[in-house]
Amino acid sequence: MSGIELRRRQLLASGRIAFRSWREVWLKTHLWLGLALGLFLSAIGLTGSALVFFHEIDEWLNPALLIVEAPPEGLAARRPLEEIAAAARKAISREPTASFVYYPNHARKAFWFFYVVERTDDSPPDVLNVFVDPYRAKVTGTRLHYSGRNPFTNSLTGFLFKLHYSLLLRDTGATIAGVIAILALISTVTGAVLWWPRNGRWRNAFSVKWPAKQERLNYDIHRLAGIFLLPVALAVIVSGVYFNLPKQFNAIVELFSPLTKVEQLPSSPEGDRRVTLDEAFAVAAEKFPDGRTESFSVDHRSGRSVFNQLFPIGWGVEGRRTIYVDRFTGGVLHVSDPLAGDGDGFIQWQWPLHSGYVYGWPGRIAVFLFGLSWPLVFVTGVIRWLQKKRARRAMRVRRQRRGL
Repeated sequence: MSGIELRRRQLLASGRIAFRSWREVWLKTHLWLGLALGLFLSAIGLTGSALVFFHEIDEWLNPALLIVEAPPEGLAARRPLEEIAAAARKAISREPTASFVYYPNHARKAFWFFYVVERTDDSPPDVLNVFVDPYRAKVTGTRLHYSGRNPFTNSLTGFLFKLHYSLLLRDTGATIAGVIAILALISTVTGAVLWWPRNGRWRNAFSVKWPAKQERLNYDIHRLAGIFLLPVALAVIVSGVYFNLPKQFNAIVELFSPLTKVEQLPSSPEGDRRVTLDEAFAVAAEKFPDGRTESFSVDHRSGRSVFNQLFPIGWGVEGRRTIYVDRFTGGVLHVSDPLAGDGDGFIQWQWPLHSGYVYGWPGRIAVFLFGLSWPLVFVTGVIRWLQKKRARRAMRVRRQRRGL
């Protein structure tokens, strides 16, 4: 054997040893992250699956609040937004610090208002819901959506949201869930590395061996449940980090592109003139006629109206743009457009990706299935770990018997 051939074989052998060493690191990382976070991720995943359809769930559970009778005239019979907002505001006794409104997504849907109101004690603020019939500007009902004191008095969807993004913890829950999301991202990436077929047999990598023993079937379910939804997993987890750790996420984004500080957008009164909600809505709709309003909010301190629009991009993909309108002048202060190619545009992708709305119903169903996959991956992962543990124990017993 020549010296060159010997050297080549030595390099190949050392490379295989190094790969096995790294693979062991990835395996241990994947294993212990999965065991440590599995229950938390299962709860986050299951609640996330339900929240994909929270509009539909709330309509089904509370038709008296959310479903109204549409007149023959249809949408043309809707009352002005100012009148609808005034009716909602009168329904709560405390002064809100902010409000957010889901615009009706079908003809029989009520306006769904969220008011943030401070409590008299030191607990976090409450969030109150007010529902308004858009055709009659009459309140169909109110309720406590989030309680600043006791999450078990929340509405069902409010409870699911709190469990999903803060694990029902008051002060540090959102941060803890954000850290869990980062660790889940690491676990997902290491799982993909471990799944990668080193022998190039891609067909086997995407198939279930059948018939097979229980151990092999459990292993195939574990790896395929994770890999088939890998693109959805990466999109949902990364956007989840944004929602739970926005300051840290934005700081990383700003390393590549500046972000608009919307709280610093200039907005000053000009005499006694105020732009009504209807006028602000018309400004946004005229500037972007291709969009349909999904929600809007009013900053009660700055005097800005903020409209969120969903709009078609192509190939079934939908984007979400945010339009800031000056309530004093009626001018457009800023537009965060997902197609802008800047940091603001990147941030705009996070909600459509996290909710699945980026691809309409197929996207929402994909996110729903991903949420369900987390408890499945956790359970099959625990079973796989126990199977290996039993196999190692049996191997030690056999070696001990041979040594006797």
